[in-house]
Amino acid sequence: MRLVVSYFITIFMLNNNLISQENLIKSIQLLDANNNEKLIFNDFEFITVIFDELNEKSRSFYYEIEHYDFKWELSDIRKSEFLEGFDDIRITNYTKSYNTLNPYIHYRFKIPNKNLSLTKSGNYKIIVKDNNGNYVFSRKFILIKNPQIGSIEISKPKNINFQKSNQNLKVTIPCNDCNFNNNSFQYKLMVHKNYNLTDCKMINYPTFKLADSFVFDNITFSGGLQFFNFDNSNILKTSVEIKNINLNTTYVTELREDKISNIYVYEPDINGKYIIKNNKEKNFTESEYSKVIFSLKNDNINNHPVYVVGNFNNYEINKNSILKKMNNQYRTELLLKQGFYNYKYVINENNLNNEIENFWQTENLYTAILYEKRPEENYFKIKAIAKNNSSNIVN
Repeated sequence: MRLVVSYFITIFMLNNNLISQENLIKSIQLLDANNNEKLIFNDFEFITVIFDELNEKSRSFYYEIEHYDFKWELSDIRKSEFLEGFDDIRITNYTKSYNTLNPYIHYRFKIPNKNLSLTKSGNYKIIVKDNNGNYVFSRKFILIKNPQIGSIEISKPKNINFQKSNQNLKVTIPCNDCNFNNNSFQYKLMVHKNYNLTDCKMINYPTFKLADSFVFDNITFSGGLQFFNFDNSNILKTSVEIKNINLNTTYVTELREDKISNIYVYEPDINGKYIIKNNKEKNFTESEYSKVIFSLKNDNINNHPVYVVGNFNNYEINKNSILKKMNNQYRTELLLKQGFYNYKYVINENNLNNEIENFWQTENLYTAILYEKRPEENYFKIKAIAKNNSSNIVN
């Protein structure tokens, strides 16, 4: 009997440790050499991975790298085929926060480094584990190597039922040696919006072929809304977005109530990204953590679950991002590091995550990537890429 009780206590403690460990990890970002947050990197760039653990003592973390296909399923290639060197590497670069109310350890590492470099283009995932091999977090990124550059034309849809709410994409991909008529060659066009890999569409075949390129037409996305934003880089300053600041054992940043308008309103944004910054010398180790209170008032949600998302939480729909309904308002509280944040609200409707309103005018950044798998290859590489912003949408 004692063995059974001991077993269940051990399992409970392990599960509790995994849950609490995940909640202690904050501010995960993939940055380029200029500290810009990115999803897509060239093979000649350094990728700097950073994160914090809300802890006073450093711990041992290790990272691994996996290669994936166009739909983020593990590739068939061996690790030695896409990785030169070895992974499962301990992260040795870490710094304690300086003079902050909430102590934390700031970790970072770069790829490539003296231990490894990546040799194939495609989709990748960085997986961080603790000293016992327990999963801590993962982040996806896309690596390109001299891709052909295509174009995206964005316009209002021809279908009159969607002209006020959607955006139509026409993607042109130059590819002299593409062979869509041969089943031995596999091609997939993936189009995603605003660095959000969950908001994407897969296109199997081009609409038509030109002399030296392929055209994928009538790709429709809902326009959505502009991102909301707040800036608490000055941790004690209120603003148009910040209603109140309190300080007790930690900072509390209360945002002004957000409202979803049924009329399009332009708000400049950075398409879902966030920037860690403060008014001190060192952004990453001297920035404070603050409890940020989000509140939303809307009469058109119809009791659907509401979530707040952005790059800051990897657009994850879970118990950490859900808002609670209180009277006619939805509220939640998140612990976030000082900086400038983009965020938006989505509702879960019929098992789909949708924006509350959609407008054809909304400024969105679209990225189209053509993946190719040739008969002699056992993985999907990136053949071409195209980007465009809908700020100049054709009416």
